[in-house]
Amino acid sequence: MRACLPVLAFCLIFAIAGCLKQETARAPTSPQLANAPEAGQGATNVIDACSLLTSKEIEAIQGAALKDTKPSANSQGGLAVWQCYFLLPSAADSIVLTVTQRADGSNSRDPKESWDEMFHGDKENASTREDGEKESVGPQKIISLGDEAFWARQRFGGAMYALKGNIYISISVGGPGDQPTKIQKSKALAEIVLKRL
Repeated sequence: MRACLPVLAFCLIFAIAGCLKQETARAPTSPQLANAPEAGQGATNVIDACSLLTSKEIEAIQGAALKDTKPSANSQGGLAVWQCYFLLPSAADSIVLTVTQRADGSNSRDPKESWDEMFHGDKENASTREDGEKESVGPQKIISLGDEAFWARQRFGGAMYALKGNIYISISVGGPGDQPTKIQKSKALAEIVLKRL
C-alpha cells in the first residue's frame, strides 16, 4: 500500500496541473476588435477607426445622425487595416473609413510602399472597361490634403485616399450627389480624420 502512495500522489499532482492549465486557457483575454490582428501580428499603436469621427461631424456633412458603428480589423501583407462602418438611418448614406498602418512582426511592411504601388505604380496599364472601351479611371490628385491624396473613382461612387506620414486612410461616403459633391464630402471628413492621427 505504501508503494502505491507515491504513484497516487504523482497522479493527483498531474491531474491538478491539467485542471489549472485548462482554466488558464479559458481565462478571458483583453477586449479586441472583431477580427483584430493577434498580439505580435497587429499594429503597435492600435487606431480605433470608429473614434476618428463624431456623430455631430458626420451629421454636419452627411445631413443625418449616426445610428451605429461597426469596427473590424485584419492584418495582411505586413499591414494592419482598421475599418469602421458608420451606419446612418439610410444605409445608402453610410460612411466607410479605413486606416492602414504597419503591422508588427518580421513581415511588417511600410504602408508608404503599398501607397506607392497603388498611386505611383504602372500607369501604362490603364484600366479598361469590360466592353473594351477605354475609360479614364486613373486616380484624381487632390490638393491640400495630408502629405498626398487621391480620389479613386469606383463603379459605385469612389473613395478618398490620403497619406499622412506612414499611415494612410480611405474614406467613402454614400448618398445622393454627383462626383464633385462626393469628393467634397469625402475631403471634409478626411481632413477631420487626419487631424486626429
